[in-house]
Amino acid sequence: MPLSLSRYRAYIYPVLLLLAACVTYLSFYGEPRALFWDENYHISSAQKHIDGVMYMEPHPPLGKMLMALSETVLGTNQERDKSAFNGTDYLDGDNLPSDMSFYGFRLPSSLLMALSVLFLYGTLSRLCGNRHIAAAFSCLLIFDNALVIHARAAMLEGIQLFFILAAVYYTVRIITNPAPIRLRHYALLGVLIGLAIAVKINASILLLLFVFVYGVDQWPAIQQWRWRSLFLRLFQSVPAGVLPMLAVIGAVFYLHIGMGTELAPHSQYKASPAYLTHIRQGETWSPAAFKVGMQDHWRYMSEYADGVPRLDVCKPGENGSSAVGWPLGTKTINYRWSKHTVDGVTKVRYHTLVPNPVVWFSVAIGVVLSLGLIISRVVYQQPVADRRLFYWISAFTTLYISYMLVILQIERVMYLYHYLVPLVFGMINLALVCSYLFRHEIQLNRRHLWINLTAFVALVFTAFILLAPFTYSWELTEGQFNARNWFDYWKLELVR
Repeated sequence: MPLSLSRYRAYIYPVLLLLAACVTYLSFYGEPRALFWDENYHISSAQKHIDGVMYMEPHPPLGKMLMALSETVLGTNQERDKSAFNGTDYLDGDNLPSDMSFYGFRLPSSLLMALSVLFLYGTLSRLCGNRHIAAAFSCLLIFDNALVIHARAAMLEGIQLFFILAAVYYTVRIITNPAPIRLRHYALLGVLIGLAIAVKINASILLLLFVFVYGVDQWPAIQQWRWRSLFLRLFQSVPAGVLPMLAVIGAVFYLHIGMGTELAPHSQYKASPAYLTHIRQGETWSPAAFKVGMQDHWRYMSEYADGVPRLDVCKPGENGSSAVGWPLGTKTINYRWSKHTVDGVTKVRYHTLVPNPVVWFSVAIGVVLSLGLIISRVVYQQPVADRRLFYWISAFTTLYISYMLVILQIERVMYLYHYLVPLVFGMINLALVCSYLFRHEIQLNRRHLWINLTAFVALVFTAFILLAPFTYSWELTEGQFNARNWFDYWKLELVR
């Protein structure tokens, strides 16, 4: 390779991955020009931020605040009347101005999800020690249909996964760095975790990252059972990490409460008399308003969660599913559809949450293999070929299993997209398992390994393209739909 190119060799894969991610996530992300799924709620909430109207929601406000910022900066609806958004929590077609643009509201999720591939590549590059492996498994994030359709919307998962992968990358970076772990590392990790939680509460699973960092930080003391040293570091590291995390969450809610200077015309969200008084008197930025506002918001979030119905698979049109079937893609969700008939041929534009089965099955297989590896070591005392990779496999398997176990304890109805967070953990775990199983071939740079890896990426891309009509709302005839209805448990619904 020429000297001029060798200087930039390390940037080739990140640039190519980012370009591919921008194509999949940002191309015509303003389509369809209609609301679907939780956009009906989140766009209404984002507009309330723009107009300074107080509202409460089951999720923390950071995601909607970023949508509001993006909509304000892009100004694509500057000349359109969106005042009706403030009088409802659920938008429908009657509330929308004619010819409304969705680019501003959808940009944060689409853009941040595209950028997050850099964090995934950086994580895998450090853990696997091979740029080819890191690039290949980063493609799973780019070409998963479920991730793409859900992130190309005014929804929260794309924003949340950006902060989750940033926190994971930073954890890997400080652990793999030969320099000692300092309290400032705990603090910055706490900031990243706080940002993720400020989008959706289920990011609280990242608290396990503190445990991983502490374990590496104090590994010599743990091996020698130096209890005094362990407890001393614990009393230092917990406040160093948790306080910045709480400060970020508190700052987000402070901005949210302070910006809500007007009451919504349709609801007071069961706000306390004290909170309502602060709003009417224009004191929303005061410490007293923040105190009562926080209490009211958290109470509303708790009561809302308690009021969500349970999963009922016998109910017609039930979109929820059990977490047990998520690794295989049970069940898909038809977000919206439109059809037209020409010369007796009906063509339908589906906008459906469908997983890429090559990605999801591979992740599931990786989890099974990693569990087998861990059990063989812990129970049967089998020797470990690569101790470093084994520990990382154990860490990401723990993140995956812990999330799923928590979800299984939740009684309210849950949906397939709640699996996207552990899916990303599983992608990292799959790359680690591959590096562990084929470590000798990687070290010897065996050609057949790279041929097989290229074929795997090609298979992922092929499945993505075949299912792309569901992701990008391309027209399908009945025959084309049936050709893509690969599994009965997907429960895809044909529109006639």
